[in-house]
Amino acid sequence: MTRGAPDSTMPGHRLTAWIKRAARLAAAVVALTATGTAARAQQVLVQANVADDTVKTTFGPNRRYFGHLHFGFGLVAGPAGRGAALRSGVSSAELRGGGRLKVRLSQALACNLDLSYAFLRYDLAQNGQKTVPSSALHRRESLGLHQVCSEASFRLNAGRRGNAVGRYLDLLAGGGWVAATRHTTEDDPAPGIGSVGTTERGLPYLRRWTGGVGARLGIDRYALTARYRLSSAFGPGYAAWPELPRVVVGVEVGLF
Repeated sequence: MTRGAPDSTMPGHRLTAWIKRAARLAAAVVALTATGTAARAQQVLVQANVADDTVKTTFGPNRRYFGHLHFGFGLVAGPAGRGAALRSGVSSAELRGGGRLKVRLSQALACNLDLSYAFLRYDLAQNGQKTVPSSALHRRESLGLHQVCSEASFRLNAGRRGNAVGRYLDLLAGGGWVAATRHTTEDDPAPGIGSVGTTERGLPYLRRWTGGVGARLGIDRYALTARYRLSSAFGPGYAAWPELPRVVVGVEVGLF
């Protein structure tokens, strides 16, 4: 039996098969690498978006919670009892500052909780009808109250505003603790003396706890305010004294 000549095509078949196996292996490696990269990219993206959404939907001027500082200035207004009149002008006023937490209940309704400090000054008129705190006349005379105040309010929002405070009306109710009081007088000095003044502190006739209602009408950080004191300015032992004016109207600026 005669052997046939060697098949000259065998090396070419082997090379072709090896190239196909190498191509399949490379394609598998590329597919696995792409799958792992996509999985890692998807995981980081989902984590970042969840965190951002949580912050954006929870805190902010028109989100569920919002807190900020504020300060305001108001003038004492309204009638006074005979014998407790005030001087005209801006010397009888209130300076107030504190913090506020707003909780949104819906797009149209929210509630606020305030804690603030207020200094209220009554500049007493000096005339023949004066009886508070005595009938003695001076060049200048005033009563001052340092108060720690707490208020709760319902906020009625108006219009579309996005993530902004927008336009609103607050209906207020609250009270205050009179932490310190003072009675200050200034008199005509004797020749050669620049001024004569006295200050009395811890006044027993002023009430230590106060309560009242009010309203605040605002646009974003600016607002007009009005408060009415329901409680008497003087304690139970001084119920016969004429009443000081009960109204304070002014402006407020939010710090945000």
